[in-house]
Amino acid sequence: MPRARIMITSNFFKTMALYNKWQNESLFKICDELSDEQLRLNRGMFFDSIFKTLNHIINIDEAIYFFIHTKSLPEFNPEFTPYSEYSELKAARFEFDEKLVRESQVFSQTWLDEIFEFWSERLKRNRKVSRSFYYVQMFNHQTHHRSQITSELHKMGIDYGNTDISYNPYYEF
Repeated sequence: MPRARIMITSNFFKTMALYNKWQNESLFKICDELSDEQLRLNRGMFFDSIFKTLNHIINIDEAIYFFIHTKSLPEFNPEFTPYSEYSELKAARFEFDEKLVRESQVFSQTWLDEIFEFWSERLKRNRKVSRSFYYVQMFNHQTHHRSQITSELHKMGIDYGNTDISYNPYYEF
Protein backbone atom coordinates (compact mmCIF):
# COMPACT_ATOMS: atom_id res chain seq x y z
CA MET A 1 0.00 0.00 0.00
CA PRO A 2 1.58 3.33 -1.03
CA ARG A 3 2.06 5.84 1.76
CA ALA A 4 1.01 9.44 1.30
CA ARG A 5 3.79 11.98 1.61
CA ILE A 6 2.94 15.26 3.21
CA MET A 7 5.12 18.02 1.97
CA ILE A 8 5.00 21.65 2.84
CA THR A 9 6.96 24.44 1.27
CA SER A 10 9.37 26.61 3.16
CA ASN A 11 6.95 29.48 2.45
CA PHE A 12 4.15 27.57 4.20
CA PHE A 13 6.47 27.09 7.17
CA LYS A 14 7.18 30.86 7.28
CA THR A 15 3.48 31.67 6.98
CA MET A 16 2.46 29.30 9.75
CA ALA A 17 5.32 30.27 12.08
CA LEU A 18 4.25 33.92 11.84
CA TYR A 19 0.57 33.03 12.16
CA ASN A 20 1.29 30.88 15.17
CA LYS A 21 3.29 33.69 16.82
CA TRP A 22 0.43 36.15 16.26
CA GLN A 23 -2.22 33.80 17.62
CA ASN A 24 -0.21 32.92 20.72
CA GLU A 25 0.48 36.60 21.41
CA SER A 26 -3.23 37.35 21.02
CA LEU A 27 -4.16 34.53 23.38
CA PHE A 28 -1.61 35.45 26.05
CA LYS A 29 -2.63 39.12 25.87
CA ILE A 30 -6.12 38.04 26.92
CA CYS A 31 -4.81 35.57 29.49
CA ASP A 32 -2.70 38.36 31.01
CA GLU A 33 -5.99 39.96 32.10
CA LEU A 34 -7.26 36.81 33.82
CA SER A 35 -6.56 36.05 37.44
CA ASP A 36 -4.46 33.05 38.41
CA GLU A 37 -7.65 31.49 39.75
CA GLN A 38 -9.41 31.96 36.39
CA LEU A 39 -6.44 30.46 34.53
CA ARG A 40 -6.23 27.42 36.80
CA LEU A 41 -9.97 26.79 37.28
CA ASN A 42 -10.98 23.29 36.20
CA ARG A 43 -13.41 24.03 33.37
CA GLY A 44 -13.93 20.43 32.29
CA MET A 45 -11.57 20.87 29.36
CA PHE A 46 -9.54 17.92 28.16
CA PHE A 47 -6.61 19.20 30.24
CA ASP A 48 -8.90 20.74 32.90
CA SER A 49 -7.87 24.41 32.86
CA ILE A 50 -6.67 27.09 30.50
CA PHE A 51 -3.31 27.03 32.30
CA LYS A 52 -2.86 23.26 31.93
CA THR A 53 -3.95 23.43 28.29
CA LEU A 54 -1.38 26.14 27.55
CA ASN A 55 1.24 23.95 29.24
CA HIS A 56 0.11 20.93 27.23
CA ILE A 57 0.51 22.87 23.98
CA ILE A 58 4.11 23.86 24.68
CA ASN A 59 4.91 20.43 26.10
CA ILE A 60 3.87 18.85 22.80
CA ASP A 61 5.64 21.57 20.81
CA GLU A 62 8.88 20.93 22.65
CA ALA A 63 8.58 17.16 22.12
CA ILE A 64 7.87 17.54 18.39
CA TYR A 65 10.66 20.08 18.06
CA PHE A 66 13.08 17.68 19.76
CA PHE A 67 12.07 14.94 17.33
CA ILE A 68 12.36 17.25 14.29
CA HIS A 69 15.91 18.19 15.25
CA THR A 70 17.25 14.92 16.63
CA LYS A 71 15.22 12.26 14.81
CA SER A 72 14.77 10.50 18.12
CA LEU A 73 11.57 10.22 20.06
CA PRO A 74 11.79 11.81 23.51
CA GLU A 75 10.35 10.23 26.61
CA PHE A 76 7.03 11.89 26.85
CA ASN A 77 4.06 12.42 29.13
CA PRO A 78 1.26 14.44 27.46
CA GLU A 79 -0.09 15.55 30.85
CA PHE A 80 3.24 16.88 32.15
CA THR A 81 3.10 20.53 33.21
CA PRO A 82 6.53 21.94 32.33
CA TYR A 83 5.90 25.45 33.70
CA SER A 84 4.39 25.96 37.13
CA GLU A 85 4.11 29.74 36.88
CA TYR A 86 2.20 31.68 34.24
CA SER A 87 5.08 34.15 33.71
CA GLU A 88 7.48 31.26 32.99
CA LEU A 89 4.98 29.66 30.63
CA LYS A 90 4.44 32.92 28.74
CA ALA A 91 8.18 33.58 28.41
CA ALA A 92 8.79 30.03 27.17
CA ARG A 93 5.92 30.28 24.67
CA PHE A 94 7.17 33.55 23.20
CA GLU A 95 10.78 32.31 23.06
CA PHE A 96 9.68 29.12 21.33
CA ASP A 97 7.58 31.03 18.78
CA GLU A 98 10.49 33.37 17.99
CA LYS A 99 12.72 30.33 17.47
CA LEU A 100 10.21 28.88 14.98
CA VAL A 101 10.01 32.18 13.11
CA ARG A 102 13.83 32.44 12.90
CA GLU A 103 14.13 28.86 11.71
CA SER A 104 11.39 29.28 9.14
CA GLN A 105 13.49 31.99 7.50
CA VAL A 106 16.50 29.72 6.95
CA PHE A 107 15.44 26.09 6.53
CA SER A 108 15.54 24.83 2.99
CA GLN A 109 12.99 22.76 1.14
CA THR A 110 15.45 19.88 1.09
CA TRP A 111 15.70 19.98 4.88
CA LEU A 112 11.89 20.02 5.25
CA ASP A 113 11.49 17.12 2.81
CA GLU A 114 13.98 14.85 4.56
CA ILE A 115 12.35 11.51 5.39
CA PHE A 116 12.42 10.20 8.94
CA GLU A 117 12.23 6.46 9.35
CA PHE A 118 11.43 4.93 12.71
CA TRP A 119 9.56 2.11 14.35
CA SER A 120 6.17 2.98 15.79
CA GLU A 121 5.46 0.74 18.75
CA ARG A 122 1.87 1.99 18.85
CA LEU A 123 1.22 1.22 15.17
CA LYS A 124 3.48 -1.85 15.15
CA ARG A 125 5.12 -0.83 11.90
CA ASN A 126 7.93 1.18 10.43
CA ARG A 127 7.09 4.83 9.63
CA LYS A 128 8.58 6.91 6.83
CA VAL A 129 7.48 10.49 7.14
CA SER A 130 8.98 13.80 6.04
CA ARG A 131 10.20 16.31 8.61
CA SER A 132 7.62 18.77 7.24
CA PHE A 133 4.82 16.47 8.43
CA TYR A 134 5.82 17.16 12.01
CA TYR A 135 5.67 20.92 11.52
CA VAL A 136 2.14 20.48 10.16
CA GLN A 137 1.32 18.40 13.24
CA MET A 138 2.77 21.05 15.56
CA PHE A 139 0.76 23.89 14.03
CA ASN A 140 -2.40 21.78 13.81
CA HIS A 141 -2.10 20.66 17.43
CA GLN A 142 -1.67 24.23 18.64
CA THR A 143 -4.69 25.41 16.67
CA HIS A 144 -6.78 22.56 18.05
CA HIS A 145 -6.04 23.39 21.68
CA ARG A 146 -6.10 27.18 21.23
CA SER A 147 -9.65 26.75 19.92
CA GLN A 148 -10.59 24.91 23.12
CA ILE A 149 -9.28 27.85 25.12
CA THR A 150 -11.03 30.42 22.93
CA SER A 151 -14.28 28.50 23.43
CA GLU A 152 -13.82 28.83 27.19
CA LEU A 153 -13.05 32.53 26.81
CA HIS A 154 -16.25 32.92 24.80
CA LYS A 155 -18.21 31.26 27.63
CA MET A 156 -16.65 33.87 29.94
CA GLY A 157 -17.91 36.66 27.68
CA ILE A 158 -14.45 37.43 26.29
CA ASP A 159 -14.13 38.10 22.57
CA TYR A 160 -10.92 36.51 21.36
CA GLY A 161 -10.98 38.33 18.05
CA ASN A 162 -10.00 37.20 14.60
CA THR A 163 -8.12 33.98 13.89
CA ASP A 164 -8.06 34.21 10.09
CA ILE A 165 -4.59 33.79 8.59
CA SER A 166 -5.20 36.68 6.23
CA TYR A 167 -5.41 39.12 9.19
CA ASN A 168 -1.96 38.18 10.51
CA PRO A 169 -0.12 41.50 10.98
CA TYR A 170 3.29 39.82 10.72
CA TYR A 171 2.84 38.41 7.23
CA GLU A 172 2.99 40.43 4.02
CA PHE A 173 0.21 39.20 1.75
